[in-house]
Amino acid sequence: MTGRKERQERQTRPEQRERQDRRERQERQERRDNRTGDVYAASSVDNALRTLVYLRGHQSARVTDISDHLGVARSTAHRLLTTLRGHGFVEQESGGRRYRLGPVLLALTRGAVDEPTLVQVAHGHLARLRDEAGETTNLLVLDGPDSRFADGVEGPHPLRVGTRTGDRVPAYGTAGGKALLSELPPEAARARYRRGLPSLTSATLPDVDALVADLAVTRSRGYALNLDESVTGVHGVGVPVRDRFGTCVAAVTIAAPSIRLDCARAAELALLLRRTAESIGAEL
Repeated sequence: MTGRKERQERQTRPEQRERQDRRERQERQERRDNRTGDVYAASSVDNALRTLVYLRGHQSARVTDISDHLGVARSTAHRLLTTLRGHGFVEQESGGRRYRLGPVLLALTRGAVDEPTLVQVAHGHLARLRDEAGETTNLLVLDGPDSRFADGVEGPHPLRVGTRTGDRVPAYGTAGGKALLSELPPEAARARYRRGLPSLTSATLPDVDALVADLAVTRSRGYALNLDESVTGVHGVGVPVRDRFGTCVAAVTIAAPSIRLDCARAAELALLLRRTAESIGAEL
């Protein structure tokens, strides 16, 4: 028995050493991969920061300007600018050949409006808008992929839409959320919904392509619509609120039962909404 155990142990030791060597090789490879990834990530961050500093000193720049400044290929510079544009740090001028600093970075450098101040400034305007429109009014902010109801004033009718202060709803399903998303580049909207648009009602937009198309219409029209897209029987119309620097900080909306808010009525209410949004923005 003893001899058999010794033979088994002698046979096992090489196997154990081989397993140990294999683990050590894997650990060394993982350390090398991590170092390579860290170097690549650091290089990408460095190039992004150098690009933003470069644009700060120039009104605008072409892809070739950025590639020459960074010493990288044009394709690399283009991918970098596309990523920065997707997050709102840069934007393309009309014509699409030149880039400049975007609204997100400009908002950071100017100092963002804090939400308590935003609500305090907006509340009186929401109340006046409720009186003028005769419907529920809301103030919404963008919170990742969601729109969050920051404040609201309930309408006067017995049959009315209630306020939803504090609630979060996917931005693609609300008028305020779509007004906010319309201020971002299309890539930013796609980045928020890489897994698609989960349906809220049968009228919810079916996919990201439909959302991007809807946002293009919203920008052209000047206001966003929600027609049964988050709650069946509830319609909404909304516009962005911009601060004195022109940066979008919120959206103001009117919500009503669908029987009182069709597309024609929404176009009329959009005029009141724009005036309210301008009044709020002037005080921020």
